[in-house]
Amino acid sequence: MIRRIISSPFILIIIFSLVHTQQGKTQNQVTKLKEWSGGEIVNVSVDRMGNFFLLPKKGGIKKYSSDGKLMASLPKRKPTLIEPWYHPSIFIYDCATQNYFSYGRFFEEVKEYKVAPELAIEPYLICPTHDNRLWILDKADYSLKKVNPLKQEMINEFTLDLGSSTPEFTYLREYQNLIFLQEKNSGIWIINTLGKIINKIEINKSANFGFFGQELYYLENNIIQFVDLLTEVRHELPLNGDLKFAIVTDERILTVSAKNKITIYNYIP
Repeated sequence: MIRRIISSPFILIIIFSLVHTQQGKTQNQVTKLKEWSGGEIVNVSVDRMGNFFLLPKKGGIKKYSSDGKLMASLPKRKPTLIEPWYHPSIFIYDCATQNYFSYGRFFEEVKEYKVAPELAIEPYLICPTHDNRLWILDKADYSLKKVNPLKQEMINEFTLDLGSSTPEFTYLREYQNLIFLQEKNSGIWIINTLGKIINKIEINKSANFGFFGQELYYLENNIIQFVDLLTEVRHELPLNGDLKFAIVTDERILTVSAKNKITIYNYIP
């Protein structure tokens, strides 16, 4: 049955009011708190307390509070991967030397470790796990290995099914007992602990991703895209400017623009 569309000025006024209200609500979720220029930024990260980590191209790491106050800095070091999420310490991996480091919250009391050659031929990316182990991406055969760093022993190992592709992975992380690999050209690969690729999220030129509760988020075309890891339900949050990085916490959003302008926003989810 074809239903006739009833045209009414009164109905149009109601629809316009609802749309306008919803748009206003979305805009009011994000209000600018602080903005500054910090030189060219090549990576970003965040810890459980909502503190932000910025990595300048010239080297070093800077740690900022959720309000944008500089809390600590580490000069010179150029990490391949930084992960401050799981532990009070800050985890850093340097692929060039195959060493990984554990720093205190303010980059004090550094501990340095070497990846044992019997564990990986070409350890390209390494990240910590929730149970104080390590995941290692061995670029020699594109295998993922979970190891006990204290005993230098293998716990789990599997080789990724790449098909005919030669991926260029840029980031590795464990979250909610899943493994997340960012591939430069295709997006985010989601892998279970048995080595099966359970999903691939295609992204157009996104440099970083993160997690907000049970959601994965990433920046695409100046829009933060949220994907529920359980239901795959999606929603989005548009932002202003030409952006290359974004981080979301339960009260803040940090963005880095293409011109390396750093902005922190108040955020009401």
